[in-house]
Amino acid sequence: MLTFIMSALIGAAVGLLAGALGIGGGILAIPVLVYLLGQEPHAATAESLVIVIVTSAAALPSRFKNHQVRLGTGIVFGLCSSIGAFLGTWFNSIISGDGMMIAFALLLFAVSIFMGRNAITQRKSEDIAMKSGGEAAALTADGDPEDEYDLSWKRLPVFLLIGTFTGIMVGFFGIGGGFVMVPILVLLMHYSMRVAAGTSFIVISVVSIISLLLRVFQPSAEPFQIDWLVAILFAVGSGLGSAVGSPLSNKARSSTLTFIFCVLLIGVAIYTLVETLAF
Repeated sequence: MLTFIMSALIGAAVGLLAGALGIGGGILAIPVLVYLLGQEPHAATAESLVIVIVTSAAALPSRFKNHQVRLGTGIVFGLCSSIGAFLGTWFNSIISGDGMMIAFALLLFAVSIFMGRNAITQRKSEDIAMKSGGEAAALTADGDPEDEYDLSWKRLPVFLLIGTFTGIMVGFFGIGGGFVMVPILVLLMHYSMRVAAGTSFIVISVVSIISLLLRVFQPSAEPFQIDWLVAILFAVGSGLGSAVGSPLSNKARSSTLTFIFCVLLIGVAIYTLVETLAF
């Protein structure tokens, strides 16, 4: 009973952070499921997909209301991830649990460095806006929508390449892919942090559903049992937390969200690496 209560409460905390930062919650859910709730790593990657789907769905209404979602881009990127999701799921089935967690930690380190550089650039732009228009200008200094790239079928090969990479990450690690898609949408499509975060929830939903179906119906080289009750309780708590956290993103600078995102990634990476190697 205590495990189930903890699943719901921790899920709410994870969802709160995920909704505010524009991530599906998988980067937090997996270490929590493994190290706090005692789940086997391969089962945790499957359970986290359930959590990510619910969390993303709960965060979307607020994002749509604030015009922070590019639906077409999200759906195309999500569908382009299908092949990668299949490959990632297969890789997941043949690697050891410890090997998967170490790879997970190293990937988070790399992404945090990448996003940290982008946060510095964002902060410079916001400081300029703040000098000319005050604090409110800094909070809304997300860039001009006219600077965004439009969805173009000429870019389909690029979408397929990036989608395949994202799908591999989601299928392999069982995370929603927000930590991959947010920087890609910022750097490739010139979206602001908030728009990239909102759009990433569409990608996250599509690719996570595909990856979960592959997990359920594809035989695994290393059998595992999904604890559906833990996953569902965590998902419900995470969904409620995400619905509260998503509007909070509008109360902070875009660069501040990016910095928090980076610190969060580094913290999770260090914890995961230490815990894995400690065994």
